[in-house]
Amino acid sequence: MSNETAAARGDDILEPLKAYQTRYENEFRRNCEAYFDGLVKQSGIDVAENKKTVSAYAAQMQLVEESKRLLSRYKGLQALFIAMIVLGAILIAASIVCFVGSDMTVGGILCAAGAALLAMGIGLLVGVALPRIRVNEKKREERQQKANELLQRAWQQMAPLNALFENNVTKKLIEKTVPLIQLDDHFNVRRYDYLHGKYGYAASEDPTRSTIGILTGEIVGNPFVVDRVLVESMGSCTYTGSLLITWETHETDGEGHSVTVHHSETLTASVTRPKPYYSEQTRLIYGNEAAPDLHFSRSPAHVEDLSEKARESRVKKGAKKIRKKQQKMLERGGSFTEMGNQEFDVLFGALDRDNDVQFRLLFTPLAQKNLLALLTDGVNYGDDFSMQKAGCLNYISSEHSARWDMEERRERYYSYSVDGARNLFFGFNCDYFKSLYFDLAPLLSIPLYQQHKPREYLYQEEYPRNFTVQESEYAVNRMDPTAFAPPSAATPSILKTSLACKEGKSDRLVVTANAFTAVPHTDYVSVFGGDGYFHDVPVDWIEYVPVQSYTVVEMKELGLSDREFFKEANSGVYRAAMEKHGTRAFGYNHGILCCVITGDDIGFDADFNVTKKV
Repeated sequence: MSNETAAARGDDILEPLKAYQTRYENEFRRNCEAYFDGLVKQSGIDVAENKKTVSAYAAQMQLVEESKRLLSRYKGLQALFIAMIVLGAILIAASIVCFVGSDMTVGGILCAAGAALLAMGIGLLVGVALPRIRVNEKKREERQQKANELLQRAWQQMAPLNALFENNVTKKLIEKTVPLIQLDDHFNVRRYDYLHGKYGYAASEDPTRSTIGILTGEIVGNPFVVDRVLVESMGSCTYTGSLLITWETHETDGEGHSVTVHHSETLTASVTRPKPYYSEQTRLIYGNEAAPDLHFSRSPAHVEDLSEKARESRVKKGAKKIRKKQQKMLERGGSFTEMGNQEFDVLFGALDRDNDVQFRLLFTPLAQKNLLALLTDGVNYGDDFSMQKAGCLNYISSEHSARWDMEERRERYYSYSVDGARNLFFGFNCDYFKSLYFDLAPLLSIPLYQQHKPREYLYQEEYPRNFTVQESEYAVNRMDPTAFAPPSAATPSILKTSLACKEGKSDRLVVTANAFTAVPHTDYVSVFGGDGYFHDVPVDWIEYVPVQSYTVVEMKELGLSDREFFKEANSGVYRAAMEKHGTRAFGYNHGILCCVITGDDIGFDADFNVTKKV
């Protein structure tokens, strides 16, 4: 959609929180419902029949659980009867001992009691427990078999619907609900060229960071990237060992006798050694030329959790600090001045801003109102986001996006139940939309960002590669990790890609896997014991030694949905090509095929050439 069209349709969002609550949340759910109902109709499944089968399966599983409870009860009785038999046998054995010792009275009592318990236990075990266990075990197996047949029938009924799910549905639903937000199929080289050339965005070459999730798009022509990276950081780990020591001392007791006293003590020691740790970081990067000289940052403070009284108190105290800061800056010749809206100034907290004119240009009264609404909203995510502006680039990180499931996988909707599939479909897509929307909301809260349309950009005519670094890292990270991990690796691998060559519409890449192998060691730490001597306490620890491996892959955009691709890969136009190139390891994401190959493989680009519409 062009910028002019978006503006003409009135798709700009003046109050993002209100828009979500009064329009977009329900509208997105209605779009999900319409899409799902359309798939159900297209699949031709008998919804009523499926619900009947699922209901019968649920009832049958209740019978299975009932059989399990009865079995558990009778097996408990079986254990009790066996205990009676054992106790009876013990009493009889004890009576024999008494008889041998000529204690006839006690022996007789024990013998009678033991015989009674033995006989009763055997009778109850053979006559009650075992027959009922056999009967109920058979009944449970029959009920479970019937339940399995019903479940299989339900899966068969749902197969036509499950086969229709696609991986790119969520993006389509978001664009339909909020036309202002346009999402890309993948992070293409033109989008990267635009972000890099106009706004200064650059792919990370850091070998300790690898892209594991990526989403790109634009708002009124202004681009954004959501990236999730796996980050390796070196920290430390403390290992502890112990040693039990014993010794003797000789003391004199109260009667003047020498006695030996035995002592023991557990000595402990520890060593601290380097250890790699792994975490995920998710952030949204947005490019906009408005206020290009402005820099600031703010961090979440969860002011939505404060009562109105506590919030007023925080604003009052914060306003005093801001006035002191303003006074100090004026004395030093700075230009920092407090905003007219103290509540915004304190709660938003961008006090490191370096251009007051552009800050005020950006944060108009409406922008301040919008952001305060977001920060104090106790229904959705509230004040859980950080925001940084560095010239033309804006960075948003939030606590909710760290939990955001970014992967659109059609398998997540598979179910044997229509209602189950509906719940899975609605749950994932509504959560996805909400998380993305509220990461964009701080930016949508600033009217100038929506009003500012970027100037024309002169794209390159030819690019040295077909795929961005981020998209290639994402592709290999979505594949089987064992295809890249060094053989001796004991940690996750940070995967980095480098271009080997561009072959037509495909890229040949070298994947470098950076990991660590674990080498066990034992240190002996001298510790002073209670016996008056030093002892070497063994402490086992792990040395993490860097290891690397190199794997060659090829990537090409085929532009098919996942369902279409696997159909063609299994029995269609790409079957021969997959048998040639896809036997080692492959992945298909964002319409892009990535295969592990050997250096001898040739013809990848030609073999996956689309010669007809598939």
